[in-house]
Amino acid sequence: MRRLVALGSLGFLIGCGDGDYDKAAADLSASTAEPNRVTAEAAKLHPVEELSGEDKGRVCRAVVASLNGRQPDIIRVISNEGDQYRVRYTRDDGTVWTNDCIVGNGTAQWRMVENGQPGRWRNEDTINFTVNGEKIDVQTFMNGEPITSDSYTVN
Repeated sequence: MRRLVALGSLGFLIGCGDGDYDKAAADLSASTAEPNRVTAEAAKLHPVEELSGEDKGRVCRAVVASLNGRQPDIIRVISNEGDQYRVRYTRDDGTVWTNDCIVGNGTAQWRMVENGQPGRWRNEDTINFTVNGEKIDVQTFMNGEPITSDSYTVN
């Protein structure tokens, strides 16, 4: 419920605008929330391997599932360019939703795509993830506050 309220409020407060991939990538790497420090310290103990393209697509599916309260098995990667992935799913009510993700080592960023037009990158969200085989854990923080913590098996 907390996730729904936070994301719903965010949707009303923030208008969509055109995003810039390079700026989003820079913002992603420059994100300065406490969770990133913890993740960086954990990476020293367990170094993150470079993810394959397939794994990055799986991470994007898990991130979008976590943010939207869905299961990743209904979400499909429809395209990718470098570290940027576009995914799509159809809700039970028949509406189709499309999102973009930038997937880095242990962090991700997202934006909505509406009528083929990408919105702005959601820089206020800090999304951390870990991949262990088919298991993907996703933690989302908004302004340093935990919003989601989900674990999925994504194949």
